[in-house]
Amino acid sequence: MVLTVCSNDDNSSSASVNVDILGICIGQAVDYTGSMTTIQAGETFVANFIDQAYDVDYTLIFSEDPNEVVLDGAYSIELVTTTLGQTQTDNIENLEFLSSGRWSRAGDELTVVNDGQTSVTTIIELTDTSLKLSTVQTQDLSQECVTIVFMVDSEVTYTRM
Repeated sequence: MVLTVCSNDDNSSSASVNVDILGICIGQAVDYTGSMTTIQAGETFVANFIDQAYDVDYTLIFSEDPNEVVLDGAYSIELVTTTLGQTQTDNIENLEFLSSGRWSRAGDELTVVNDGQTSVTTIIELTDTSLKLSTVQTQDLSQECVTIVFMVDSEVTYTRM
């Protein structure tokens, strides 16, 4: 999967390079919106989806020397997908937003590397009491005469201890 981070169109980002990310962050909310566009034989079909997170029970612990983040726990979502006016609801359990691994930070960009996989997120808020991370992921699956493009925009909110 290709991970693309887009900047927030709102230039009033509350991320601060002066606030340290070290410490314990407890997951509070996870929000996803997105679409899957399928193009086949000149026809285009779009499926839009949103989620409702539940059983949010996970913690991130950021440490330094070495810069490591450790994830403990998971969350689940109720995914509501609408295609051609029809709605389908699925429950997806035991998800993680970030993996444990080595972290680095450059301004409002947080990068976590684990087993050769790199996750890049945008810090949209970082205060002494809260952390909000955002990502935009796109994936293009083109094979023979079918193209499927996924776009997922996610935001995760943490309370900092």
